[in-house]
Amino acid sequence: MHELNLTTLAAAIDEQNRVLPVSAVIHVSLADKPVYSQAFGYANRSEGFPNRLITRFGIASGGKLFTAVAIAMLADQNLISLEQPVRDFLSGELEWIDKRVTLRHLLTHTSGIADYFDEDGPSDYENYWQNLAPRPFYHMLSAQDFFPLVEKQQMQFTPGEKFSYNNMGFVLLGLVVERVSGCRFQQFIEEKIFGPAWMRASGYFFSNRLPAHTALGYIDQEDGGWHTNQFAIPIVGHGDGGAYTTAADFGRFWKAIFEKRFFGEGMLAEMLSPQTMVGRDGGTQYGLGLWINDAAAVRCYYVTGEDPGISFYSAIYPEVQLQITLLGNSNDAIWPMSKIIRAEIFNF
Repeated sequence: MHELNLTTLAAAIDEQNRVLPVSAVIHVSLADKPVYSQAFGYANRSEGFPNRLITRFGIASGGKLFTAVAIAMLADQNLISLEQPVRDFLSGELEWIDKRVTLRHLLTHTSGIADYFDEDGPSDYENYWQNLAPRPFYHMLSAQDFFPLVEKQQMQFTPGEKFSYNNMGFVLLGLVVERVSGCRFQQFIEEKIFGPAWMRASGYFFSNRLPAHTALGYIDQEDGGWHTNQFAIPIVGHGDGGAYTTAADFGRFWKAIFEKRFFGEGMLAEMLSPQTMVGRDGGTQYGLGLWINDAAAVRCYYVTGEDPGISFYSAIYPEVQLQITLLGNSNDAIWPMSKIIRAEIFNF
């Protein structure tokens, strides 16, 4: 059993927060029992409302794992196959997509399809939605609303050739969930995943009508000013992300996955098995909708998310029953904090 250091964790977090303050909830648990749980910063800066442990945060691409679980559920029920071409679920739409692109390719970011936002280019997502996208953010109500963003695109590489992070692939997976289940994607996730996991505070909320206890996302400006992210992200989440959740709810979600509430042992093993290598060092791999890393000598499964005014990291180490979750409503500070927490716990 790997030796974990939890005695100095609080002091390390406090020191890092002094160096680079976070606006976030930080939650660390061992064997389902909290060992550190603290809120920092403000959910609403104008009114001075602080973040609390019950605060809901947007998690951006962290929601891709919900989409992957939904697809895995349908596959486990033999309603679809991961080897099916995505074109089987498109009614003549996006004909430029290679017929060889399968659902597995989409789940593992190895499809080669064009994305609506270039993750490898300039990362100004706010500028994209305000000035470059052919449709305004408040029109993005369904998966089909993303189609005009890529209708004149072409394949970027041969399916399966390499890993290349891709949001549009998960938008299409959300569409597959809808067309197979006959249910709106957001409703399917809320009823079939959030429900069984007892994630009562989580949902796909419209950014112009957020429920109580929800943090606004803040974009800090170079001149010291700030503004909210309401005009910088799609108005509601889709297959590529955009759900809202709490630290406690995401912990329940990890627990539900490993208790096989969504699908059987075989599908769980497939989801957690490395499907593709990320980068050249071999340290990071990708399963079905989640990242895999063995850097601390203990296998870690994790998800991340970042949009303007949103930062999210959640990891689970099943071998030692450890969970680490950080949900932030600003950018930058979460990532060095997550590294400090891991380094402190694993003594590296």
